[in-house]
Amino acid sequence: MSESIAETKSTTTLYRRVVGHGIDMNVDEVNENVALYQDLKVDPNAFVDKTTGERLPIKWVISPGNKAAPAGISTPHGLHIAFIESSAGSSPVIHSHEYREIFMPIKGRYRIYFNRNSENYVELGPQDTFSVPPHLWRRVEQVGEKGAKGMMMVIYDNVVDPNKGIFVPPEVVEADQARGLDPYAQQ
Repeated sequence: MSESIAETKSTTTLYRRVVGHGIDMNVDEVNENVALYQDLKVDPNAFVDKTTGERLPIKWVISPGNKAAPAGISTPHGLHIAFIESSAGSSPVIHSHEYREIFMPIKGRYRIYFNRNSENYVELGPQDTFSVPPHLWRRVEQVGEKGAKGMMMVIYDNVVDPNKGIFVPPEVVEADQARGLDPYAQQ
């Protein structure tokens, strides 16, 4: 064993199996915990694309009690998970959440621009992960070739209702009102 490995101390909990209990469930109960992507519905209340003004096609996989939107799995969990399909250039406006949001591209490359003026970014490819701290200004943009489709998995961590606690700067609301839009109104 090399010295660098030998000297590394881990705080990881050791993996152990112990005698315990489990449960049996009927097929219908188990199926309440299965979501097939093809059956997921698009969120009618999703963020709008900053360039087209159309709602982004967000499909919720897990949303306890369907708090975020109709989801494939609505059983109790401590998180919400959605898939967002997007074309290159698609992006919501700059915003923040009062909870942690975790981005993991499935297909395509994404830039997560951060800070109020979007002057910095983290670029992610498939299976890369960015756990965005609460309240950090951000917007996400798929950066593939024009017309290329991408897909991002987003996990909303430790939040009861991910539709609450979303903030935009005042200039975003003013610009939308000047265009006669209210993209944040529920439909």
